Amino acid sequence: MRIALVNPPVPAGRFTNRDLMGGMGIDDDFGVGLGPRFVALLKNEGTRLPVIALAFAAAILRDHDVTVHDQSRLDPSDPAALDELVRARPDWVIVASSFAFLGAELRYLERVRAATGAKRMLIQQAATFFADDILARGMAEVINRGDPEVAVRHLAEGTLRPGLDGVLMADDTGRPVPAVSGFVADLDALPEPRWDAFPRDEYGYFPLLKKRPFLTMLSSRGCPFQCHYCPYPVAQGAPFRPRSAALVADEMQRLVERFGVRSVLFRDPTFSLDMKRVKDLCQIVLDRGIKLDWGIETRLDRMDEAMIELLGRAGCRSAEFGVDPIDEHTRQASHRRGIKPERAAELIGAMESHGIATAGLFVVGVPEQSEDEMHRTLDWIETLKVSYMNYEVATPFPGTELYTQAVSAGWTKPITLDDLLDGDPKLSFNGVIDLERMKSLQDRALSRFYLTPRKVAREIFNADLFENVRFMSASGLKFVRAGLKR
Repeated sequence: MRIALVNPPVPAGRFTNRDLMGGMGIDDDFGVGLGPRFVALLKNEGTRLPVIALAFAAAILRDHDVTVHDQSRLDPSDPAALDELVRARPDWVIVASSFAFLGAELRYLERVRAATGAKRMLIQQAATFFADDILARGMAEVINRGDPEVAVRHLAEGTLRPGLDGVLMADDTGRPVPAVSGFVADLDALPEPRWDAFPRDEYGYFPLLKKRPFLTMLSSRGCPFQCHYCPYPVAQGAPFRPRSAALVADEMQRLVERFGVRSVLFRDPTFSLDMKRVKDLCQIVLDRGIKLDWGIETRLDRMDEAMIELLGRAGCRSAEFGVDPIDEHTRQASHRRGIKPERAAELIGAMESHGIATAGLFVVGVPEQSEDEMHRTLDWIETLKVSYMNYEVATPFPGTELYTQAVSAGWTKPITLDDLLDGDPKLSFNGVIDLERMKSLQDRALSRFYLTPRKVAREIFNADLFENVRFMSASGLKFVRAGLKR
């Protein structure tokens, strides 16, 4: 079979990385004021991630004729996007979906189907939530449920049929057939992602990981913590499924030797859940002398000073984590089961002292937290030694407990496929704080954290002065052009 792996186009002027938020691939545009909008542009210009599920699919389908089409910086109306797939003449297209742009993706796939006759498999959690409606309308032939590799393997082996675990399809009458989630219990059994045909030189994760070529890796799936706003447990399940430290180190070494990769980002939701496994990995990397910068996403309560010291010596150069509200009742209500503020500050300081840039995430507007409580947390964040902060407006992602809560309380209406097809996913909700107030708080937090002379100077005048000036100058020109165009 001829199979095209597609990271589809995004509407002009918009950004998404479909690998983020448990495969929800949110709209990465944020900020209302001039300064925060520029911060958003810098983030989007510096961050371009491959969809690692497509690289796993390429490995599983290695006996077939596979082409890769990363079109995430193209507009759906750009003729080049469709022409590229017409030339590939695929029998199937496997397409990464996102929540914010699912409507645009489905419209684009209608054009792909009309032009090529290819059948369509949608992967990632965004499509899974709307699967029944998509299948009933004939907008796709297959949608995965659970790990995408399960459905892809059935395609590779010619065993696709309705009702299989992990495979959502319609029967001969066009009626969607239910299926339970299909998960890969032993991730060591998966083949290593195949990157040969991907545009490896186009990916990057500036400023956290500045060295290129850059790629992503996966060392575990699943998260047992069940934070009520987080889509990762919905997409990957609660059980933690790790790969062995030795096989992860093998893959790191091969990326360096085969592709000259200089930095990687691990896409695990909670990289250091098994702290012994992480320490073992660090020791293997040190023993083999693997020269690679790498970044992780994890939880502060799954870290200690001994592990941080090892991480720093083994090449870990960035760590991303949720910053918990300082009020205990808010942490408990959102199931954060977090860490006390004093301990969080200690661990952040330890990472920075060992050469690990820290990036915190704070969710603005969870319904359990009053505005006064939120201000106390935002004030406290400014006392931390954290390198970067992401302030995200609380979003009731479909499938999460927060979504159920928001719909039940009447804060938002149930989201339908028609909302997405109309280009209005209605991601926001009105709990304790209305949306406009949340955005105002987000803007204020971004401005106070990033737009100070001290912070700007730190970002420019560090060890990568030339690259920083080049990147910010190019991004600044793009920002001005976009403003003049508007």
